[in-house]
Amino acid sequence: MTAQPKIPSVFFVALLLLVFPSVLWGFHAPTSKEIPESITLDGKKVSLKGIKNPFSADPDTVKEGGELYIKNCFLCHGDLLDGKGIFGESFFPNPANFTKKGSLAVTTPAYAFWRIMKGGKGVPKEFEPWNSAMPAWEGVLTQEEVWKTILYIQQTVKERWQPISEKEKPSLKRGKEIYFKKCAFCHGKKGKGDGPAAEYTLPQPRNLTKGHLKIRSTSFGKIPTDKDLFNALSRGMKGTTMPGWSHLSKSDRKSLVLYIKSLSKKFAKFEKRGKKHKVVKVPKPPELTPEGVERGKKSFMVNCSGCHGVEGRGDGVTTARIVDYSSNAIWPRNLSEPWNFRRGTSRKDIFMTLRTGLSTTAMPKFSPRIFKDQEIWDIVDFVKTLGSQEQPLVRPVIKAAKVEGELSLDQNADVWKKAESFYVPLGGQIIEKPKSYFPTTRNLTVRAAYNEKEIVFKIQWDDPSYDPKLKEQNKVKESPQPPLPEHLKGMKEEEPIEPVVPDFPDALALQFALNNQAEKPYFLNGDVEHPVNLWKWSSSDNKVDEWNAKGLKKWTLQDDLSQAVMGEANYKYGRYSLILKRKLKVIHEKIDVQFEAGSSIPIAFNAWDGYQGETGAKKSISSWFELQLAK
Repeated sequence: MTAQPKIPSVFFVALLLLVFPSVLWGFHAPTSKEIPESITLDGKKVSLKGIKNPFSADPDTVKEGGELYIKNCFLCHGDLLDGKGIFGESFFPNPANFTKKGSLAVTTPAYAFWRIMKGGKGVPKEFEPWNSAMPAWEGVLTQEEVWKTILYIQQTVKERWQPISEKEKPSLKRGKEIYFKKCAFCHGKKGKGDGPAAEYTLPQPRNLTKGHLKIRSTSFGKIPTDKDLFNALSRGMKGTTMPGWSHLSKSDRKSLVLYIKSLSKKFAKFEKRGKKHKVVKVPKPPELTPEGVERGKKSFMVNCSGCHGVEGRGDGVTTARIVDYSSNAIWPRNLSEPWNFRRGTSRKDIFMTLRTGLSTTAMPKFSPRIFKDQEIWDIVDFVKTLGSQEQPLVRPVIKAAKVEGELSLDQNADVWKKAESFYVPLGGQIIEKPKSYFPTTRNLTVRAAYNEKEIVFKIQWDDPSYDPKLKEQNKVKESPQPPLPEHLKGMKEEEPIEPVVPDFPDALALQFALNNQAEKPYFLNGDVEHPVNLWKWSSSDNKVDEWNAKGLKKWTLQDDLSQAVMGEANYKYGRYSLILKRKLKVIHEKIDVQFEAGSSIPIAFNAWDGYQGETGAKKSISSWFELQLAK
């Protein structure tokens, strides 16, 4: 990625205030001086004045705090406590970065205890709209557990702030020490991938006793080189809970490599037999040409679309044979989102992935005995056409375009050429039980337009599986069975399998704050005093129902006379596309959102993947955005 010039923070804030004044106006997080003198916990008043952590920093207590942090906090705040967990970019305000110098969570015990117990929703009203996705842990964790978690955060961050030293030579002893301090929470005491974090991660932590590594320079199934292990530790695995440990000294990372190798017998056997690694080399890339891209497309359809689908979204017909969450199998990579590629997005990166495959997955190597270098480069060049190389920017304001003429449910209407597309990140609902730790719907795009009478939305999101009930309505276009490659011709083709019917339908809902509210509702489906209006589409009947909610589990379906939203969706090559339409004004002002030219309305999104068992509170969610109807 090209380095961008640094913009002074004052200028940046000023620019945001100019562009998004109603979103950021009044943005004010609590400071140490604004900590309340006391809070109420379980009906009892607890004084925060001069409160101190009752636990000392002995290793066992810090370890207990670490296990609590991993089980409850790291999906958002990250393994490194830097606010960059797998859901770190899904919500805003973003999760706190505890490693930032002067972090109140580290330096002020009363502040940390208050914020953990009361969460983002519990922030006093004068701090609005600071209410974040941070859950309140009151009633979930005991006071003792919260203090142990705080102790772990403080001790880990203080250690992080220490200057790096390269004086110590790499050693197995040092590697073991670091492993049990940093790695065992996920990979387990013996490296089997069964640490306390295992049940909260997918893919699960690497079983290091097997000696396998997905991203390697060696061939499929072969043990990695020391450099491969060092690079994996330094870079981490994008899109997973495995962070990069580049902040550790090189000496410490080399010590970790030594210890990780000791966890598998394969490395010692390899060295004892005097073997040497056969490293896969990437040849010089040829010139990129339209003809090469076209050849790559043909080869991709034969050799890759069976898993990845014709547009690369992981919806190929073979996917149903290889994906089984009970066995920890994972979906084929969504190639339309290259910013999530674990190795990288360059032509050389993709070439290396194809040549080496991904050990322990269904992604094979493309052997040079069958695939010449030119054919691999052709496939690489076609893959790079499947999606934008950069992740779309998240903009807090979604603008609805003012248009003339009729609005319809037509997916290909001219209005969608005029309406701008906005990218919305989603994260798992992990605030209240039942939680969604492994959502497949991680983002969506939305367009909106309106005329003098109506407003219409087009929402699109990727899902490698679809509800077979939509197929009955001729609303599905699935990736076809690819022909057998030349080197497999003559073999018996696999019989087609019946699609899996999920226990629950796929669904998507738009959530709006009601116009008669002076305060913005809680983003998680409102609350008793601040209800929200939801338009929920379901794949079971391909229709939309209007609801009102006063909380995550307090939804009420509107009566038939109040149902005014029209909607319809289709599914094409791994992507749902949904159109929703309603009049700008309807008669039930107290329960329905009202739209007006020039107005701004809070809008949020919920998504359910039925194949994943998502229903009710178990879903993907977004923070509030602002819908503006431009005049």
